[in-house]
Amino acid sequence: MKATFESWFAARTKARSIEMVRQATRMLMPSVEELMVCVNSAAAGKRDELESAFTRLHQLEREGDSLRRLIITELARGSLPVDERRSFMRLTRQIDWVADWCLEAGRLVRQAPLNKVSEETRRTAFEMCKVVKECVAGVQQCIDLLTDKKVQEALDSADRVERLEEEVDDLYRNARGLLSEISGPELTVGQIILMAEFMDAIENIADRCEDVSDQARVIAVSVGT
Repeated sequence: MKATFESWFAARTKARSIEMVRQATRMLMPSVEELMVCVNSAAAGKRDELESAFTRLHQLEREGDSLRRLIITELARGSLPVDERRSFMRLTRQIDWVADWCLEAGRLVRQAPLNKVSEETRRTAFEMCKVVKECVAGVQQCIDLLTDKKVQEALDSADRVERLEEEVDDLYRNARGLLSEISGPELTVGQIILMAEFMDAIENIADRCEDVSDQARVIAVSVGT
């Protein structure tokens, strides 16, 4: 009887935790969309719109932190096997890092002179954000498929996130090359550094998305075996 009860309790804990992980992942898309509003507003010199979008982005990050703490508490209280518990805790933290880097990119674009750089540099930044949004959509799809126990489809989605991350890497290298060619009085050294840090943050969002998909792949493989 005791073993049966423990198995039942573990299953309920796992189901609740998985559903909360899914919820955390679904909070990422609104975050990256607000970041894109920040980027577009910064490029257009629309300061009020930029600040409003950043406020919403910050609130989303706080809500994500609260949900992360709930998930960790739920997992810590449960009776899942240690390896499973660690896998879900790691997945939860990696999802949170995606949101953290969205917020950091938002902070930086408030100061980076995106409206003063060349059209090509702005276009590259926009393209990076566009592909990052696809990365986030891929992560959400991967977690949805995993929680629905569609293991092979989840693995395929994880592979797609990895390919998108490589696209962001290519764009990032191009962006760094463009920044290194800036000369003259149009931008100060400090402004160029801020632009480089902003590009770093965008690239880090994609990296963290890949980390989420890698951890989801680990879980998917363990489920499928």
